[in-house]
Amino acid sequence: MKRYSILLFLLPGLIFGSCLNQSGETDGRTTITVSTLPQKTFVSRIAGDNFDINVLIPEDGNHETYEPTAKQMVETGKSVAYFKLGYLDFELNWLGKVAQSYPDIRFFDTSEGLDLIRGQEVQHGDHTHPGGIDPHIWLSVSAARVQAKIIMKGLSELDPENSSFYEANYEAFLAELDDLDISIRRIIGESGVKSFMIYHPSLGYFARDYGLEQIAIEQEGKEPSPRYMKQLIETAGAEGIKAIIVSNQFNKQSALTLAGQLNARVEEFNPVSPDWEENMLDIAAKIAASNR
Repeated sequence: MKRYSILLFLLPGLIFGSCLNQSGETDGRTTITVSTLPQKTFVSRIAGDNFDINVLIPEDGNHETYEPTAKQMVETGKSVAYFKLGYLDFELNWLGKVAQSYPDIRFFDTSEGLDLIRGQEVQHGDHTHPGGIDPHIWLSVSAARVQAKIIMKGLSELDPENSSFYEANYEAFLAELDDLDISIRRIIGESGVKSFMIYHPSLGYFARDYGLEQIAIEQEGKEPSPRYMKQLIETAGAEGIKAIIVSNQFNKQSALTLAGQLNARVEEFNPVSPDWEENMLDIAAKIAASNR
């Protein structure tokens, strides 16, 4: 016998919504989809247990090159909303198709209102290509504050009867972000570090938050040329850089080659770690130690 889902809006701690899981049984909650595990952390802090959260990119997936599967599109189609980062390549290339196939899904852009980091414009003949936008907005405490507000407002639109619950959780999360920011500022400030070297430039927003210079090995998504490698060696020597930061999602051979010439070490981090706050502190510690 075919089962139909009935949408219910009740108080926090009771059932919100009803949707079908893969077996066809109702699980008592409504699904929201996000792109990365850190976003799940943000949404969970504000939504509590009122929603199930579907995450597209697994912890070992590369957020720069990830391509969702057809099965994931179907699973996403069961969601009432999608909270997107805004500028990941797969979001730009894929979400339009999702919106066409599943017109009832609400989309919330968590990059809205942020001071986005943009690449340089490129002049091609009689027209200009705008620079690429850095999509790594989840690796910044200040950007997380903006994203959290958008998430809170989105949840309140989806479930207005529980808006005060989401607002209270949002305020509590902001207090946690304030404490995290203080801790990171102390770690960076006590180290005296002014710049750090990284393979893929994923910490631009983090660097801006704390007055640091991010020196990227990768150039426009490509391996560095021999000439640029020579420049990096000179820069690292002048800046006293003793460690190179590398995302564990990328081939680190160029970083290892450069580290060997500098007698430096390579420090790895996971940009989409589900333990977001601890990961931010770990990134701060690795940067703080990169000049010694």
